[in-house]
Amino acid sequence: MVAFHKYAEAVYAATDKYIASLKAADLDRTVALPIPGMEITPVGAVLGNILAGHIYEHCGEISSVKGLQGAKGYPM
Repeated sequence: MVAFHKYAEAVYAATDKYIASLKAADLDRTVALPIPGMEITPVGAVLGNILAGHIYEHCGEISSVKGLQGAKGYPM
């Protein structure tokens, strides 16, 4: 478990460093995605969806599994 926490901390630090390095022009740049309705999307929107929406989806999935195992789902 300690190794996992160290890895997670390294991922968080690398993500924070990358986000802090972005300029407005970086966020406005568009990327091509293989997702219907989002084929050409600004980087800022992609990051927003990943950092905000997608993470919440996984949090819900994990909470469901924990609940099925008899543990408390959300930590609140």
